[in-house]
Formats: sequence, structure tokens, C-alpha cells
Amino acid sequence: MTTQESSNPSPRAAFPGGRPRTGLAARILERIEGDRLKPRPRWEFVFKNYVFWTLGAIAVALGAFAFAAAVFEVQNAGWNLAAATHPDFLTFFLAVAPFLWVIALALFVVLGYANIRRTRRGYRYPLAVIALGAVLTSVALGSGLYAAGLGGEIEESLGTHLPFYRPILAEEHEWWLAPQKGLLGGTVLSLASSTRMFVLKDFSGRVWNVDTSDLRGNDLIVLSRGGTVRIVGVPTTATSSVFHACFVFPWKVVGLMHEEAPTPPLFVPASSTETATLPPRSEQCKGIAPYTRLRALDGDGF
Repeated sequence: MTTQESSNPSPRAAFPGGRPRTGLAARILERIEGDRLKPRPRWEFVFKNYVFWTLGAIAVALGAFAFAAAVFEVQNAGWNLAAATHPDFLTFFLAVAPFLWVIALALFVVLGYANIRRTRRGYRYPLAVIALGAVLTSVALGSGLYAAGLGGEIEESLGTHLPFYRPILAEEHEWWLAPQKGLLGGTVLSLASSTRMFVLKDFSGRVWNVDTSDLRGNDLIVLSRGGTVRIVGVPTTATSSVFHACFVFPWKVVGLMHEEAPTPPLFVPASSTETATLPPRSEQCKGIAPYTRLRALDGDGF
């Protein structure tokens, strides 16, 4: 082989047109030829881009469902009566805090970020921008779902399909099925003409005769509306069918599509001047805890 022949680059070492391959371009082409790499069709990249955007959108939407359910749980936890249902605020907070929904929201936001990040231009945006965008989108959509009354539907639906999860309303029903602790909740069935006694069907289906002799103005107003109520009274035995009521509060469900329909008044409560002539509540009622806080919630001075 002559010197001139050895100095000429081989066809493999040259670009089309005879220009020799050098530097990075040469290494890239050699890698392509050596690994026998072939270009992929454009539709594959377009398809993957749509798939990742779709998965990201689904994750953000699921985050919105989680946020709507979390808001429903917080709104219906019965914060104003926590002192009556739980021994301290920490116990109450741990019972009602929507840990599951917060974790679900965080998980779906992370999944949304991971998928959006892998889209065509997603890598250009910083982590904070994508994460904040996913969170704000989930919160905005979740707020809309809650406003539409779907937060409770989501929470109740999950409670029927997951055996380890109990919806907040089911938890509250259990709290207010404790007559031995002075707590009773249920639906008003009928009221005696003297308004000294009414019949209540609790959440377990048990029927009670409730003594109203210690109820005052606001209690009677709530009672006059009928429907579902919460009663704080004197603790009773398991065998008793009579419950002595001291305070009556409405049972309000906020943000649920199928809320309890309003019922006609069972009776017209006495005027403020008439209730002012009633004697103070009995020593039985004054002995319940927390009497002072409940009286402040009741708004009555008796």
C-alpha cells in the first residue's frame, strides 16, 4: 500500500460527499452505525406526548376529587361541639383531620408532575412551577366539585368501597350514639302537645322518649324545625328508654347534594318574653361537661 493510499480516508470515515468525519460528529455517527440505530417515526413521540399529558391530567383531576372530599370532611366534623364529643382537642383533631385525603392529594400531584415533566416541553419548566400549577389546578377544580355538592358524594362513595375507611358522617353518628355519655343524635318523630316530651329515632333505629323540661328558647327553636338533631343531656343507662335533654343543636350537613329536606314546623316555639320566665336549667344539666361552653353555643342565659 502506497503512502498516498493510506492517507485517503475510507468511505466509512467520511461524510457523504467525501468530507472526513472528525470530532463529536464522527463519534455519533459511528455509534449509530455500530449499534445499528434507526430513527423512530414521529407518531411515536406525538403519541407518548399525549399519553403523558393525559396521565398528568388524570392525576390532577384525582387530586381535585381528594381536595373536595377533604373540604367536606373538615366542614362536617362538628368543630363547635368538639368539647362535648371528645376529652380534648388533640383527640378530636386526630379523629377528624383528613389525613387520607391530604396524602392522596400529594400523591396525585406528584404523579401529575412526573407525567407532565415527561411531555414534549415539560422538561423546560422548573419543579416549583409544575408542582404549584398542579396543586392550584387541583384546588380550583376541587373547590368547584365541593361547591357543586360532590365532596360528600366522593367521601361517602369511598367509604362504601374501602373497608378500612369510615366517612366523617359515619364517625359522627357513632359519637352521637352514646347516651351513657349524654350524647344522642337522630330524627325527631313526634312531639307531645305540651312540648314536655318528644320521640326520637336514633341512628341505630332505637326509639327514645326525650324529656324537654330543661330545654330553653334556642333549643325549642331547633326542635320546632324537626328533622335530625344532636342532643346533649344527662347520661343514662343502657336499659333506659328515656333521655333527659339539656341542649339541642341542629344536625347540619354542609356541601352534600342529598341534604335533608326541610320539614314543616312541629310547633311554634314560645316568644322570648315567655321563655325568659322559665326557671334556670336543673342541677342535673349544670353538672354535665362542658356546661359553660354548651350554654355559650346555645346562646341562652339559663
